Amino acid sequence: MGRSEDKMWEAWGRTNALYTAWCAAAGQNQYRVIVLYAIDAHAPITQKHIADYTGLSKQTVSTVMRALKEEGFVSLQAGKSDRREKKVYLTQKGRLYAAEVLSPLHTLEQRVFDIMGADRMKQMTDAITLFNLVFEKEMETQANEHRTE
Repeated sequence: MGRSEDKMWEAWGRTNALYTAWCAAAGQNQYRVIVLYAIDAHAPITQKHIADYTGLSKQTVSTVMRALKEEGFVSLQAGKSDRREKKVYLTQKGRLYAAEVLSPLHTLEQRVFDIMGADRMKQMTDAITLFNLVFEKEMETQANEHRTE
């Protein structure tokens, strides 16, 4: 377990496991929390952008969205430029629900951020952002190399 890749995978896996454990302890479905988090942070947002933002499959996002809509927590409105693209909004009931579900998580995250300090948090997010950008570019390069072989 000495390679950087191994340590990155271990850290990423542990982070996912911790968020999954938080959801379970809070009595919440992790996919529902992830979708709700994305909507709360980025509304109005499309289901496609939720899938892109979270890494969840379009089917998973669609399933969660259907339940949130049936429960009156979200509304869908046609986009101005593309009427087929529906923007997701939290309803008033949804904003209250999101606050109820996400506030304890935000409080926990803020405590962790405060303990780690602003500089470390910035370094961490900058490093992850850079990793994601480089990874995406290298995936494209690899795909292009395979197409030309």
